[in-house]
Amino acid sequence: MNKKRILFLSIFALLLFSAGYLTSKLTTETVTREVKIGVENNKNGGQINNKKMITDAQNQGVIDNFMMIYLQSKPVEHVEINKEHPDLFIEMNSPKQSTGLIDSKVWFTYNGAIIGIRSGESWEDIEYKSISQADADFIKEQMD
Repeated sequence: MNKKRILFLSIFALLLFSAGYLTSKLTTETVTREVKIGVENNKNGGQINNKKMITDAQNQGVIDNFMMIYLQSKPVEHVEINKEHPDLFIEMNSPKQSTGLIDSKVWFTYNGAIIGIRSGESWEDIEYKSISQADADFIKEQMD
């Protein structure tokens, strides 16, 4: 009788552990994309204070909209902005792969925004692109 009880408790413990493990695997979402939105620190120039972080586990639609904004942006040759003081800093990363995908600065204008996308190892190489007012408004909404 004692051996049957030990066997029953062992099987029960194994089933309980397996059920908990499978439940956590099925309900936990792995973050594959994240967007960080930051502003420049007023006291320490060059330091960026991240104000918001959005992950695809929180809201896949927002991440997709950011991707579409970058994909649909139009190249600009000459920009008239204060290049030293952008309104926002936006990073898109893949935490699962430990990879930075997009590193950019945003300047809001009267008819949309200009996005400066870092295209090299440093901020010396920047591609400037314009986005529509609707896309600029979407980015502003994400800060609220």
